[in-house]
Amino acid sequence: MTAPAAGGSCLSPPLPTLDAYRVEAYQLREIDAVSDAQDYERLLRETYEPLGFMRGELLPVDGSRCYQLTYHGTLVAIFRLTPVLDDQSPYFRLVPGACSEAGRRARMVEVNNVVIAAPFRATILLGLLLYHCALSARRMGCDFVVGLTRYQTLRFFVDFGVVPVDHPPLRLLGQAHLLDFVIYYDTGSRESLRYMHERARRYFHQQYVMKSIQQKYIEPARSSPAVPGARVARPAALIAC
Repeated sequence: MTAPAAGGSCLSPPLPTLDAYRVEAYQLREIDAVSDAQDYERLLRETYEPLGFMRGELLPVDGSRCYQLTYHGTLVAIFRLTPVLDDQSPYFRLVPGACSEAGRRARMVEVNNVVIAAPFRATILLGLLLYHCALSARRMGCDFVVGLTRYQTLRFFVDFGVVPVDHPPLRLLGQAHLLDFVIYYDTGSRESLRYMHERARRYFHQQYVMKSIQQKYIEPARSSPAVPGARVARPAALIAC
């Protein structure tokens, strides 16, 4: 997994409204047409080259499955899933349960090329993308969905329930100052899948309600002129003191 990043000209959606917090507003599609694949690669280059870590391994390879998420028909995100086949991959060393005592290696798929349109990065879109990643990994028969992200964006993945690994930082994303960490989710366990579905249901509902409260009550209150003579409420922590 890589950082949720803003795209270039390929991603120019309108500013999101409360509707952007509805799961039903998004559509997932696997990319198969040549023209879509070319748009996908162009978007990667527009996103990662300015950041200085556009490398060949960021591009899709044989076996990769590339996806796009649209919002009412407008492209707002892309990602890809690639089977982890390299025996020397750090995932086999760092992900708990990736290698059994008998030497069996778990089946894993890596999430990469996570690119989200800037206006949608504060919506449910990253959570929805990760949810689709886990569902796809399950359908592919994988035990884990794994990824790599820099520390600056680690919390965005963890907030949705992805598990971080406690290890010395890696430097695999192309720049020495980026501290990269492995993240994963268990897609082979029934208990883990039940938790994922329930957490997703609660997460999407909570995010929608919080945005609704913000738009209905908080934003209008902030934009309204202050009432002369009105007392400003003190924070509860200060009142308690």
